[in-house]
Amino acid sequence: MPVTHQLITAVQERVRLEAKQRGIRWTSQRQVIVEQFLLAGEHVTADRLLERVREVDPAIGAATVYRTLHLLTEIGVAARVQLGNGAASYEPVIGRAHHDHLVCVACGTIIEFHDAAIEQRQEAIASAQGFRLLHHRLELFGLCARCQAANATSV
Repeated sequence: MPVTHQLITAVQERVRLEAKQRGIRWTSQRQVIVEQFLLAGEHVTADRLLERVREVDPAIGAATVYRTLHLLTEIGVAARVQLGNGAASYEPVIGRAHHDHLVCVACGTIIEFHDAAIEQRQEAIASAQGFRLLHHRLELFGLCARCQAANATSV
């Protein structure tokens, strides 16, 4: 689903209401953070999001970005993904279909994919164990084609 003005407005309203219920002030800075997070469209670190929001409002601080990302994760607007390269990434989950990740351990490239057979197999395994899945993540780590080619030429 593409990021539209309507989606941004709806998510901002959801976050605003949730923040109010938690006693968190809803500010124009938080509004910019949510907007830029959604416009980033995929995996973004807190530091990269801070760079994006400071292009709109240079006064936004790192702590506000971190607290807002934490709120977005708690209320189910964002998912925190630790993909092995040190810094956590965050990705929007609103309006996006479930997917899994291929992660290059050399350059950090993240490739999203969906495979129905894998999804069915995971469900079957859980069911066979009497387990009801609520959600899951699958992350496969290796080398992307570019890093494999670079490694082959450096040997």
